[in-house]
Amino acid sequence: MAYTTVYETSEQNQIALLKNIFEQNNVRCRILDESTNSNFPIGARVQVHENDVVRAEGLLKENGFLQDPDPLESSVSRSKFWLWFIVAIICLVVAAFLINMLMS
Repeated sequence: MAYTTVYETSEQNQIALLKNIFEQNNVRCRILDESTNSNFPIGARVQVHENDVVRAEGLLKENGFLQDPDPLESSVSRSKFWLWFIVAIICLVVAAFLINMLMS
């Protein structure tokens, strides 16, 4: 049986979480180089059976372990943030102006 590395980490909590996720979804996995001493994590490779690679990568993405590298995503989000920020400021200024006029 051939196994493929789909994730590497030295965090023991991530290893335990990945084991649990893969077990719940019937993905055949194994952990190589797993450290038994949590004081000195040496890193571990999470491997899955070659027939389960696509499903395992989907689970990793779904649970936030893998991110799609999309350089335009951050700039789009930032521009949307500033657009909505300016719209909110304009609404506040207009509301303050109307309240001031009504109070006079």
